[in-house]
Parts: sequence; C-alpha cells; structure tokens
Amino acid sequence: MINTEQLNFIRKTVTKYLMEDYLPFPVNKRACYEWANGLNIKKGGSTILYTGCSYQLAELGKKFDEILPFLPKFKSIEKFSPLAKIFLKPKNERVNKILRNVVSLLRKAEVDFGYLYEEEPYSGTILLELGMLDEFREYAKKLVNFFNSHEVKKIITVDPHTHYTLFRIKEMLDWNVDIVNYFQLLKNVKIKGEGTYVFHDSCLYSRFLGMRDLIREVIVSSGIILKENELVTGKETSMCCGSPLAPINKEVSEKIAKTRAEALKSVSSKVLLACPFCYANLSPYVESYDFAEVVKVE
Repeated sequence: MINTEQLNFIRKTVTKYLMEDYLPFPVNKRACYEWANGLNIKKGGSTILYTGCSYQLAELGKKFDEILPFLPKFKSIEKFSPLAKIFLKPKNERVNKILRNVVSLLRKAEVDFGYLYEEEPYSGTILLELGMLDEFREYAKKLVNFFNSHEVKKIITVDPHTHYTLFRIKEMLDWNVDIVNYFQLLKNVKIKGEGTYVFHDSCLYSRFLGMRDLIREVIVSSGIILKENELVTGKETSMCCGSPLAPINKEVSEKIAKTRAEALKSVSSKVLLACPFCYANLSPYVESYDFAEVVKVE
C-alpha cells in the first residue's frame, strides 16, 4: 500500500533540494566527487564522465528509506535538513574504487573526457521513477540548461538509471547531446577478470536500453565465467531487484530483493551486477560484486 503522506513529502522535499542544490538530499557535495581526487581528470570539456552521483547516493538512499516514514511529521522541510545530515553520511571506499576503476578502463580505451567535480548535478532519476513527471520536467529543463552552459556535447554514464534518465530527458526536451554508457566503450579493450558468477541484469540495461548482450560480451571477454539459467537470468524471465519501490514501500521492496537473491543463489553463490541500486538492495541477502570492482586493465 502506498503511503500518500510519505509520497507527498518526497515530492516536496526532493524537488526543493534538487532545484536549489542539484542533489535530492541535504548531503555534503564532497561525497559525490571526492572519488576523483588525485586522478588528474581535467575539469569540464565537451565530453564528460557523468556519475550523476548515483553510486555515491545509492547507500544513502537506503538510509533515507529507513527514516522516511518518520519525516512527514516535520512540518517544515528546513527542520528535516539537520536530521538528514546526521543520518545520511556515506561510506564511499567501495564506491570510490569502482569509479576510479571505470576511469582506468576508459583511459585504456583511449577515451578523452573531463569531469565536473563539485559542479556535477544529480540526474533527477528519483522523480522519474516515482512518476512525478511534472517535477521531473521542471528539473530536466534546469539540467539541460546547466549542461548547455558548460558546452557539454557528449556524456559518458556509469549506471543504468542515470543513462535511462538522460535518454528520457532527450526525448522530452529534444536535447542535442550524445549519451553513451561506459560499457559501450569497452568492447575492444583488454580487461582482466576472473571467477564464476551469476549476472543480475538491471531491468533498464536489459529491457529498455538493449544492452543485455553487450554487457555479457564485455564481462565474458575479460575471462569471467557467467552461469546462466533461463528461468532466472533470461531476458524475459529475469526479475527486478525491487529497489525503485523502496521509497514508497520498503517492506515490499525487501521481499522482492529476498526472492530475487534466492533465485540468483540457486544458480551461483556469487552475484555480479552493474547497478548501484541493485547492489544496495541485493547485497544484504547474497554475496554481490559490481563489475567495475572485480576487473582491471591488462
């Protein structure tokens, strides 16, 4: 059952923070860009690596989901902000490793790109996935103006939710920008990986973005062995992790995650994935790894 009061609070709060600070929660922006420290990535440019702060905020989103039922009692959003800053503190060691490795992979592929550091905005995914389309359109216009002002012509994404969100913005606003996912740039790159896993497909990568086979090609070419079961990992039979539902029904989201984890464990004890939100939802129930934390360039 959807909690209308909770949903309205999300609508009001997230939209406010996005429009004011390009982030959906009142967190220190350092959490979004500190991973790039010391990598000597140029700032800005016509082609940028865009994290959308998705990996960095995925675990914070889980904490937000936990305290969310209590937050509508705060009559003023301003009263929510100090509380959020106490609870919403990221632990990004693992995330930093993943994003830094993505940079290594792209450099091996000889891709020239920049990064926006402290200026990088969140994509607005949460508004889109909760069906808040009026608010999403409003934020999308702000986002397009931002990227245009920075003369960005090509965006390299690192997760399925950000990638799909940008495509929806292009569709909605006729935005003239090239959007490419980092997996699409690794097809001919020598990558070293090992181990045996079952791969959990992101619904967006697999069903909506048509990248299911491409991602498997990149994974298998690295030396990683993927175990398949048509009923568990097939394109039409693979299940969602339940993560997008968490902000409005945490209990059902967790039930879906547990069911999906059990199905995956019937194929292999270790799960490989390529989505920070899938990891956040599934990792409590099954041993899980992101592709970019188990491979390296040769």
